[in-house]
Amino acid sequence: MKVINKSIVLVAMLSLPFTVSADFEQGKAAMLSGDFETARNEFMPLAEAGDIKSQYIMGVIYDDGLGVKQDYAKAMAWYSKAAQQGDINSQYNLGVMYNRGQGSDRDLAKSAQWYEKAAEQGYPLAQFALAQIYEKGWGVELDESIAAKWYEKAAEQSHFKSQLSLGIMYLEGHGVAKNEKKAAEWIKKSAEQGHYKAQYTLGMMYKEAVGVEKNLVLAYALLDLATRDGHAAAQKFRDEITNAIDETALKQAKELASSWQKAQPIHIPS
Repeated sequence: MKVINKSIVLVAMLSLPFTVSADFEQGKAAMLSGDFETARNEFMPLAEAGDIKSQYIMGVIYDDGLGVKQDYAKAMAWYSKAAQQGDINSQYNLGVMYNRGQGSDRDLAKSAQWYEKAAEQGYPLAQFALAQIYEKGWGVELDESIAAKWYEKAAEQSHFKSQLSLGIMYLEGHGVAKNEKKAAEWIKKSAEQGHYKAQYTLGMMYKEAVGVEKNLVLAYALLDLATRDGHAAAQKFRDEITNAIDETALKQAKELASSWQKAQPIHIPS
């Protein structure tokens, strides 16, 4: 659950406009060009002087082994300095490291604490991670209602995994009152972003008329998408639909699935 491709996150951060010193600019230019040794030499004194962005960058350098030997303990030390100053990415990365036992002994309670700090600042990846922690009871007391709250916060920021997880909670009545219509709405949002598990789930809902009106054309198209993305069960149920609809409907379903293959995000008609 660590930041998805930290190097990309770092490049995005370095591209943002903010007031920096000449040394930071030199470190930034070196980082973006792949000269990690020069970057480390520029960022190190800034980080030691308390610059929060430089501390985070030093954490990434040691975490990913950019121009240095990978060292989780040093990465954790730098992330900790930035996290204590409120850096959201560092807080999230600390949550991951404590969860995995990288740089220290595994500590699920500390993992939850750092995820929560980032989640409270609105970081969807941390909100999703924290929701999973409460749903599973990892380092905290299991509480599905708190899990649902954090899934919803991340889902509202278009985090597709959270949208599916929240939808399933509404579908099963875990942590929230059972509501199949709301379940379908959230799962649809995830499916439209291309999440094959959501496409499979929504396809089955259209097949069985759960939270939505039965629609075998949409069911086929969604299950076909999920099949192409590697969902093992989707093919079986897609083929069942093939034998249950006429040639005109099957042609329509195949054309819809084909058009969705070329689009991202897709639009699923109501």
